[in-house]
Amino acid sequence: MIPGVTMTDALAPSESDDFEASLDRAMGEVGRFGIDALIYDYAPVPFTPSGDIITPSVFGARNMPEDMAALWCAQGLYQRDPVQRMALGSVQPVYWSYHFEEHSALTDAAQGAVADYLRDCKLARGITVPVHLPGRGSATVSGIWRQRPSEQALRNSMLAEFMLFAHGLHDRLIRKVDAELQSTTAVRLTPRERECIQLCADGLSDKQVAHALDRSISTVVMHLQSAMRKLGARNRAQAIARAAHYGMLH
Repeated sequence: MIPGVTMTDALAPSESDDFEASLDRAMGEVGRFGIDALIYDYAPVPFTPSGDIITPSVFGARNMPEDMAALWCAQGLYQRDPVQRMALGSVQPVYWSYHFEEHSALTDAAQGAVADYLRDCKLARGITVPVHLPGRGSATVSGIWRQRPSEQALRNSMLAEFMLFAHGLHDRLIRKVDAELQSTTAVRLTPRERECIQLCADGLSDKQVAHALDRSISTVVMHLQSAMRKLGARNRAQAIARAAHYGMLH
């Protein structure tokens, strides 16, 4: 905690809160950092096998423009956001600013659609904390400032305090997320397709898979071919590898 600042009982987390209520409470809590807006996102699998960033399955924001979620998640700005790429490759908080005159981690990347949008909204500086989980999931928590924090504030314990806050916030929010959204949205296999891939990964032949599922061999082959198309795989081995990458195998 910053000296002399405590969380009020009114802002204390409640187990009865849903995701949106928890994010509302978090927005109240970050006032102690002077933060004006807050963003949380979570991706069960952050990258495709070829290294492309996957759109998060969970995206929540407070005090950001209403169109931001659509621009980032539906129109591809998430993949073009240099802050996200830095955060996904780091475990340290990233202080960033899209203002040319302000030194930050984005000194050489302050141009483009993301920078223009955030500057237009006067929300072009902040701190982003990566939260990498023991499995493949990754989240980021970003606090946004309209006015640049003082150099003294940036040099003292504020960044460390916000990092602790961000990890705690993720722990609270991820428990509120539906189980379906904790699986990747990049590829969707049907339950039967996943069963067939899993059994192949376990070393079963098509005939053995058919016997295990009480289906014909032709039906099993149909499901496997469909799964291969969805996974962008050229063969069974690659399909199994990609299913493993996306966390589909147990």
